[in-house]
Amino acid sequence: MRDLINEFATQYVEDLQRQLDSGYGQRSIQNPVLFLFVGDKCVEALRAVCVSNERDWQNSRGVLYVHAYQEQTWEHPQVLGCRLPKADVDKKTMRSSVHERFLQDEAGKVELNKLMKLASVRVAEMGKLFSAFQQVNIAVVTRADDPAAILLPELTLLLKSYLNELFKNVSADLYVLLQERNNGEAFGFSSALSVSFLEELNHYQSSDFRYRSRLLVTEDLVKLPVEHERAPLFSIAYLLSDKTEQGLFIEGGMQENYELVSKLVLLNNKKAEHEFSEGNEGYSKLQFIRNMAGDGSATRFATAGLSKVKRPTHAIALTVLAAVFDRYWEQLREGELVPKTKAREKLGLSAHELERKMAAILPDPHVLEEMSGLMTSGISYGELAGMTMREAELALFDGSSQAFFEANIASDAKARLERMLAQEPLADVIQDQIVADERFGLYAAYQLTAELANGANLQDELRTGIREAARQVELIRAELNEIYQQRVDRQDIRLGGFFTRDKERVRTFTRHLLQVVYDKKLELLEWELLLAMLVDYERQAEAIHRQIGEQVEQLEGLQRQLREIAQASVREATDYLGKNVDEYYESVVRDTMRSLEAAKGSGFYMEQRYIGSGALLFQNRIAGLVERLCQFCRNEILTRSPFALSFEAELLARANVGAAYDNRTVLTRDDLFLDLSQVLEQRAAVHIEVFHFLQKHRYEEKYLFADIHNDFVQYVLRQDEGNRTYKQGCIHEEQKSGIEKMNLMGGFGVEDLMFYRNNKKYHSSYEESGFVFGRVGEEGTS
Repeated sequence: MRDLINEFATQYVEDLQRQLDSGYGQRSIQNPVLFLFVGDKCVEALRAVCVSNERDWQNSRGVLYVHAYQEQTWEHPQVLGCRLPKADVDKKTMRSSVHERFLQDEAGKVELNKLMKLASVRVAEMGKLFSAFQQVNIAVVTRADDPAAILLPELTLLLKSYLNELFKNVSADLYVLLQERNNGEAFGFSSALSVSFLEELNHYQSSDFRYRSRLLVTEDLVKLPVEHERAPLFSIAYLLSDKTEQGLFIEGGMQENYELVSKLVLLNNKKAEHEFSEGNEGYSKLQFIRNMAGDGSATRFATAGLSKVKRPTHAIALTVLAAVFDRYWEQLREGELVPKTKAREKLGLSAHELERKMAAILPDPHVLEEMSGLMTSGISYGELAGMTMREAELALFDGSSQAFFEANIASDAKARLERMLAQEPLADVIQDQIVADERFGLYAAYQLTAELANGANLQDELRTGIREAARQVELIRAELNEIYQQRVDRQDIRLGGFFTRDKERVRTFTRHLLQVVYDKKLELLEWELLLAMLVDYERQAEAIHRQIGEQVEQLEGLQRQLREIAQASVREATDYLGKNVDEYYESVVRDTMRSLEAAKGSGFYMEQRYIGSGALLFQNRIAGLVERLCQFCRNEILTRSPFALSFEAELLARANVGAAYDNRTVLTRDDLFLDLSQVLEQRAAVHIEVFHFLQKHRYEEKYLFADIHNDFVQYVLRQDEGNRTYKQGCIHEEQKSGIEKMNLMGGFGVEDLMFYRNNKKYHSSYEESGFVFGRVGEEGTS
């Protein structure tokens, strides 16, 4: 049930997202991008970035991913995996051994070259998906504490050399993931590995970094040099930690960094902005690199932070579902009660209907005439005259008369009653006549079958009928017993005169006996069958009430469950846009339902083309009702105009939902926009902690990912205009259903990092203890 409800909300989110964000004209990259993930610790990042790109980029199917791994990778049609040499088990040489074995493994280099060549060709083959095909960007992602990161220059430059054969302009950017949150296991070793990598990276990014090595190996083992002359290895290197600039751990941890990687790659490779407004400055990668470099005297790095607020569509859908069900359940409980006369008619319990049923069950009375043909014993009337009627029947028929009645009349009638009860169970009658009737419904049936009920009370009606039928059975049995006690010679019959033969007298008496006794027995049988039918109906009514009671409990439980799920979803929408979801959308649903009721009638929910009267519970249990409820919300509620408001109009309406009735101060549009801009800024804190007193150069840029025509965007672009110490702009995305903000910060060096300063002691102590982290026997860097 919970899955069905969440599936409805998820589908609504996807549909609305597709509808609102269909104009993502610029959410695509303009040139080919090739991701290179280095190390086993990047598997989670590989999967997350790939999934994020598939969801957000229009031309994501043209993006290729290379994973250089040792033991673990991720299978995907767009992922190419290349296996690296295994590291030593001994921690002391674990990192350095990867580089040493790489240099010695000639067969491994051949396979690596084949894969890098294949990757470059695959990228070129997908050029038609991009508007600027002559340039390609390599997005390198690695974890600082992954031993395989020691091969960063080799893997990057080898891939770059093959791409240079096919593209005019090849650039490489680096995204380093720093995990500072540690569970206490191997924290010293992990910190030492990370510090070692940062020191190497500081060298790679220096303006005079050079590399030369015969890495390019053909299938015939012919070797060619791969060279890099006096320039940083990467155009820009981002350091992304799981701590913010304020030193706080990020709630989403590395997951937020994975999303940041995707967003940064998009930012660095998207089309240039063509539409500018006052206060909006477009993003330029080259300008950002130049500005963060300062005087160029030291190696500089960059970082970023991302925040987003979206319409809490999932919570809205669940809140609507709960509010609609509340109104539906209220209508069910307040539905028309079944009057007594109407109940008798609908359930076939009126006097006329009971007579009709009995007539269908009992045989034709003329069947008694067949008993006159039963053989008698030949006893004389003189012998019968002194007997009682019971003794005379036994003397005449020796039990055959009773056997005939039982076999040919009573048994057949009882069998017909059983068939009727089986073919026309009371549950089906109640379902067809009460539950399925749009005027009454499930709750009316529940009330009708209750022990104490308003209006008609089925069980009371049945028990009254049972008492009357039982009284008649006892009365008729007494009358029958009285007939049997009468003497034969006291019967009021004409036996003929003196000359009448004895056989004629016996025949006349026999006809009288059969008529008097078996007419009464047939009357008794009719009342016994009616009693049996009413007793069975009483049993069915009790069972039906229990069954409907379980369904009523299910409906009450569904009401609680829908409310709990909706409230939990609202709590999960912890950002600013989760405000007043319950209050606002319950009010919207109430108004919408009133409008529908005015147009279609107050009981229109009960119609089968809408939700139905509850008959589905008899057919498909509670799941069938939930499906109809979801369909009703999709077709009749969520298509209404309040659910199609613009982003800021909906947010403002929700912010002020209570002002009209509790005299709270109305939140103006500017107040709302100020609050929202502050929340976005706080949550977009960059993902690295720097030592501010040491940092000599800091450069910042801030960008909104939103519809530039959005009133909130225009408000932010005008805010503090002329007094800013940072560059600010908007990356235009049409009809966006939310707003994202990215803060970029650059200009800091390795020595400015609190992570480096706090963990350098581990690196130094490990080296003093004989651990080797650096590149051994290398032939290329300087």
